[in-house]
Amino acid sequence: MVTLYLSGDQIQKVKDKTVKESILAEMQSRYSRNLWSSSFAGTIYDHMDVTFSWWSNEISFSYYTGNISEESSEPFFTNQFIDNFRIEYIIHSYEWTPNRLSEPITLHYNPYKISCKIWDEGYGNIIMVTRVNDSRDYCFEINQKNCRLIEVSEEKCKILKNLINN
Repeated sequence: MVTLYLSGDQIQKVKDKTVKESILAEMQSRYSRNLWSSSFAGTIYDHMDVTFSWWSNEISFSYYTGNISEESSEPFFTNQFIDNFRIEYIIHSYEWTPNRLSEPITLHYNPYKISCKIWDEGYGNIIMVTRVNDSRDYCFEINQKNCRLIEVSEEKCKILKNLINN
């Protein structure tokens, strides 16, 4: 018989890693599904928007049947990915501005396309700093070329947090 003892700190690290992996897995799943299909919940869609909102700590996925140029276009399906994390900051292209972005950032995905459009024109990528379970920060990046959420290295994350805190 083997006995496994995990301290409270070790258990917290496992929980933190699980939340981080959930964020990455959910984004990868939506990206892959969009790349190979234009159908969600049995409905053909024209585009999908992913919105990151720091004040509500959520990532929203919205699917639209209408053309994006239609102002009255309402999504036929929207759901949020909410887990035990908080979006601390969202910044553009490693250029820090003194205030958190007050507007949500939206990524626009068209089915069968690798690229996406970041609604804040002029930026090639966004960086999101999250705090998991009020204990650990993780940094993620998305660029317009491949539109996949990737985890930023701990060293790069420390640099970002230093920029933010100074």
